[in-house]
Amino acid sequence: MLKIEGLHTYYGNIHALKGIDMEIDEGEIVSLIGSNGAGKSTTLNTIAGLVHAAQGKITFQGRDITNMHAYKLVDQGMSLSPEGREVFAALTVEENLRLGAYSKKDKGAIEASFQRVYDLFPRLKERITQQAGTLSGGEQQMLAIGRALMSEPRLLLLDEPSLGLAPNIVQMIFSLITDINKQGTTILLIEQNANMALSVSSRAYVLETGTITMSGDAHELADDPRVKKAYLAM
Repeated sequence: MLKIEGLHTYYGNIHALKGIDMEIDEGEIVSLIGSNGAGKSTTLNTIAGLVHAAQGKITFQGRDITNMHAYKLVDQGMSLSPEGREVFAALTVEENLRLGAYSKKDKGAIEASFQRVYDLFPRLKERITQQAGTLSGGEQQMLAIGRALMSEPRLLLLDEPSLGLAPNIVQMIFSLITDINKQGTTILLIEQNANMALSVSSRAYVLETGTITMSGDAHELADDPRVKKAYLAM
């Protein structure tokens, strides 16, 4: 579904991504783990068209999407739930979700998307008229993921969904990520909580200072002594 070949990205003079290669098959949850500053969010933002790729190729569903504008990628079937949630604080829950469906013209399809999101996140339905800025951190994360799902993406990009959340809410969010995947959405998960990420993923990549250093079956990586020492606090 998604193939990344020799991807290089710069921030000014900083060489953030140094020729990374990744591949995601349809139906998978694939995690990209690594420490702060490793380049995880840069990878996601480059895929999503928010950061310019200096070199390399990104192919999505057989089409070259390298440096395609982000809004066009939504039409291609890709959606991003960004780091830090980035909800529109002054807008209601419903208004935030409706913005996620901006590319849809079919009212029936939009209502079906609303129903799917409310089935996944009943708490959002309870707060449909509430301003997003007044929601708890966990509720805002649900809203950010729900907004990304409103376009019915085939590939969902999740950037640090557990960031700043209490442990019980993290468990809930990752359970919902599994549910979304079971409904047929492929997921690329960027996550600092390596334990949780590896527990829900089929495969994973380890990113260190802009370079992929390890990859393979998620459960095998979770048992690797190097991964345990560096990322799993073992």
